[in-house]
Amino acid sequence: MKNIYKSHIQRASQLNDAEKLSFLTSVLRSLLQTVVVTSFELIQAKTPSDEIDLVDFTNRFCKPSDGLPLQILDNTIPFLREYVAPQLMLGWFEKSEAVSCPLGKQLVKWVEFRNKRSAHGVLDDKVVSEWATRTEEIIYDCLEVFHLMLPIVGTNNSIKLPEGIGSINIETPLLYKGSAVVILSAKPKKGIWKLAGQVLSYDNAEEFIVQLSDNSIFSIDNMRLFDKFELSEITSNDKEYSFYHNFPVRQTDTFEGRTEELKNLEEWMDDEDSRYCLVYGDGGYGKTTLVLELLNQFKESNFDFNEPIPEIICYHTAKLTKWTEQGLTHFTGITPAMDECIRELMRCFYSVLPAEWYSISGRALIDKAVGVIKENKYNRNDILLILDNTETLATSAQEVKDLGVFFKLVGKLIGRLIITSRRREFIEATPIPIEGLTEIEAVSLMQRIAQDYSATPILQAGDSKLRRVSNQLMRKPLLLEALVKYVSYSQVGIDAAIENIFRKNNAELLEFLYEDAWARMNPLQKEAFLILVHVKCPLDQVSIGQICQQVGIQNAEFQQSLVETHFANLTDYGRTYSLEVVDLASQFFMHQYTKFEEKYREKIKLLALQVEHYAVERERIEKEYQSDRVDEAFRSEYARAAKVLAGKGDIDGAVEMYELAIEDDPLNSALFDRFAWLLFNKTTNYPYAKEMGEKAVELDPLNCDALVDLALINYRLEDLVEGDKYIDRARNVGRPESFCLLRKAIARYYQADKLYRHNDSIAMLAGALEMLKRAEKTNVKSDGYSAKNLDSIIKFKGLVSNKINKFNAKKVQHDGALKRK
Repeated sequence: MKNIYKSHIQRASQLNDAEKLSFLTSVLRSLLQTVVVTSFELIQAKTPSDEIDLVDFTNRFCKPSDGLPLQILDNTIPFLREYVAPQLMLGWFEKSEAVSCPLGKQLVKWVEFRNKRSAHGVLDDKVVSEWATRTEEIIYDCLEVFHLMLPIVGTNNSIKLPEGIGSINIETPLLYKGSAVVILSAKPKKGIWKLAGQVLSYDNAEEFIVQLSDNSIFSIDNMRLFDKFELSEITSNDKEYSFYHNFPVRQTDTFEGRTEELKNLEEWMDDEDSRYCLVYGDGGYGKTTLVLELLNQFKESNFDFNEPIPEIICYHTAKLTKWTEQGLTHFTGITPAMDECIRELMRCFYSVLPAEWYSISGRALIDKAVGVIKENKYNRNDILLILDNTETLATSAQEVKDLGVFFKLVGKLIGRLIITSRRREFIEATPIPIEGLTEIEAVSLMQRIAQDYSATPILQAGDSKLRRVSNQLMRKPLLLEALVKYVSYSQVGIDAAIENIFRKNNAELLEFLYEDAWARMNPLQKEAFLILVHVKCPLDQVSIGQICQQVGIQNAEFQQSLVETHFANLTDYGRTYSLEVVDLASQFFMHQYTKFEEKYREKIKLLALQVEHYAVERERIEKEYQSDRVDEAFRSEYARAAKVLAGKGDIDGAVEMYELAIEDDPLNSALFDRFAWLLFNKTTNYPYAKEMGEKAVELDPLNCDALVDLALINYRLEDLVEGDKYIDRARNVGRPESFCLLRKAIARYYQADKLYRHNDSIAMLAGALEMLKRAEKTNVKSDGYSAKNLDSIIKFKGLVSNKINKFNAKKVQHDGALKRK
């Protein structure tokens, strides 16, 4: 490429001074951008991945300015000299044989000239003539200082760095139709990174857009932009679509009725002229449940919607608090709380939201968000926002009006809105009122819940009685569920339960239910809840896991106590969840707390404080750590090479690259886990696989995938005890109980063939069959993952039963043979 740039200098020499200066400015811009790109790629290929963080530089370089390459090279050249070649780019900081004045200083003066005269001042003939000559001299100096950083052009316009520094291939397109380029921008559109640029030419500076490869310095960050948002693929009207979303999974597996309301929501989704939909009604009627049912059915391709199909769906629950590394922060007005929904949407484009997003508010924040949306080639019809429980955002009449203005602005500029609230919000929207279930729906719901909780009086009651009961409870799903559970736990009849309920107001009823549930809880469960109401950090899978660890209780056991009560509202996002303790339940637990001795109360406070400290430290680390958390195993060049080789079937080559990768990135739990998976599935070196799996778990004891893989490796090594130990740990950190039981059963299915005695084999298979029955019973969700799990459970139930029959037949034959002897 050095010759390409020299040819442009010769072309410039044929121009007058003004034209020459203008064109040489473009030449120098292209040259500096080329060196920045090759510096990035050289760092990726030749240096330790954790020594320098390119994220900030590559993010800023997506929209390069003339001064930015200087800042980048000032930071990267020392690093390259340390790890690649001591004399690399000699002349940047110092005088050398090539340059009498350090190149970095020359370029600083050039940038100052550009900012002062070209951008904001006046260019007279004298200055133009002077800087046309100086710019040409600077370019020649650049060609000398950067001679090892300028790629060599090969066949088919492929480019690579000279052999003197490693001869690496350059993935980023620095040539277009054989010409050097000027990069205008790099940005993702719908998950695919593209680079916009112009050909470096005085005669025809053609604009172009090219798609970047997965290994480009820009697109290696591709998944990071959507860290919090999951990419899903759907089919609608026989066409394939994809969209990013952060909405939770269903809140219940006993969704009943709401046919008309669901139909109204469907029709609104297809009405592109309507920007707002308001789902409103009293608490406990199931507004959020309805909206999440719609969204999850959409995700499961159960609807055929007309275009435009939403490409980003952002779900935000209105809260008056937020968590930072400094602890829990309370919003002081409605505006900051409303701003949070905009920031939540922006997290679709940033792994860590930059500081400037917190320094603005209101209209300025919305305008900034609109800019990001347009930059990423989306428009307001591509985005659907769900704002849940917005009644918390405003209390006074004026605040309600202000909130309506905010809704209108967001719907007009950002995207379409679905709002759930206990009141009619101050906005013109398609209304979907949520009231009590129909009598038929209420009866069906009670019967379904009664079936799950073995509430015999409900199951034995006739429809007429259940209709009367449901009307007494206003056909409100929350109260209907509470009644059925109370009947189940208390073993009283329906009339006695209703009488108890009507003796109390709503608050007394819930406290009564808490008292009953508290009496059934074991001491460790009680201790976990007492800690839970004292911690101020967000209640999610991380903090709940830490609480369970502090108490010494299995996560599954704690979760079971949640399922049986109305202590808290759990929002399940699939891979993660959040928990919000009901206010009355919190008061109840605090009241129970006061009944204990001072020494025990101090212990609870100390444990809560330790959980908070853990959450603060984790928050701090996550803000500092900006590498790819969606696919963090393959963040180094060696790891990506291993992945490519494995995909091509070159397992030996992949193993070699994995070994280099773990030398390069020795603290990456996900990397060790992926290596263990490869060894386990593609080789017979199971002891080595076990060693790598144990290292993955050692580095991150909460790495659920690593725990499962290590369990499977131990099962393959015929060590059921060790396998069960790790599968139980996976259950404690979030893997579904049904999945864990299934894996245990499969291990026993295969192990049974290796036992010497038929009786032992039959006993092991009987245990496996019992596990499969429990797995089927606990596999209660209706998502795709659970459906796949259920298919495997049913399949192995048949296989285990058949094998039991075969072993029984062999045993009969064996016993008969012994008798004949």
